[in-house]
Amino acid sequence: MIRDFTTKFALGFAAIALFTLPASAQIRVDARIHSSAGSCSQCDLSNKRMNGVKLKNANFSGSIFNNSNLSGGNFDGSNLTGSHFRKALLYSVEGQNVNLNGADLQDATLTEANLGESVFIGSNFRRADLTRAKLQGGDFRQTSFQRATATDANFQNGNFVGAKLDHINLNKAILDGGNFKGVTFGNAIMLDATMMASDLSDADLSMTQGLKQEQLNAACGNMNTKLPYGLSIPYCEGTLTAEAKHDHSGLDPEMAKAAKRLERAIEDVEIILKATPTSNRPLRRKLQSIHSDLVNSKRVIER
Repeated sequence: MIRDFTTKFALGFAAIALFTLPASAQIRVDARIHSSAGSCSQCDLSNKRMNGVKLKNANFSGSIFNNSNLSGGNFDGSNLTGSHFRKALLYSVEGQNVNLNGADLQDATLTEANLGESVFIGSNFRRADLTRAKLQGGDFRQTSFQRATATDANFQNGNFVGAKLDHINLNKAILDGGNFKGVTFGNAIMLDATMMASDLSDADLSMTQGLKQEQLNAACGNMNTKLPYGLSIPYCEGTLTAEAKHDHSGLDPEMAKAAKRLERAIEDVEIILKATPTSNRPLRRKLQSIHSDLVNSKRVIER
């Protein structure tokens, strides 16, 4: 299973071998592995003390690090696809362009981790601690962050399409430039999180906690973006599309009349919006807010 090691890695790996001895013969060893383009695919390295591990361009795909201590390690360019890090300690781990697609990081501690420009597609960060983590430029598509703690974390320019963010704590997190199209935030805590130039089109933030208008003013969405009552969001350029007309014959006559009046008002606002120069941002934002309110009111009637 272990192949193509460099001499340096082979010497380092000898330290791990001590952990595979029977429990009665184990010695507490700080296994400082140094691997360059080495491979240990699907190795069981759980319950190990491996702080300071160096895995540059290494292949540890499918390996198990559950309950292990890898704090202070470096994973530059390594392949950790499908690896397991349940309850692992990953304090201050570093690495650029790390592949953690499909990794299981449930209950893992990644406080102050620095894993910029890395991929985490389909990974599981459920209940993980990402406090002050630096994960700029990350690809988090289809990733689960349910009940994770990410206070002061930096997710700038991240792709979160299809991610699950229910009950995540994003207090003071940096979400600038993020792609959150269609994402449901559930009961996420958004207090003081920044969202400069983030795309929230079709996203559902209706149940979020701590979200304020000034945060949304820096982001953009569309008429399908769901927000807590009383909040609005500027539309992303090119997202204004005509609200579909519906057959109101099944409604109470008075409700049908109200729905039709709302449709006319929506059409009028759309015409004015299209004629308003993009340079007139205050007016456009006000019209977009009115448009969103009218659309949501019509949809409530049509339910």
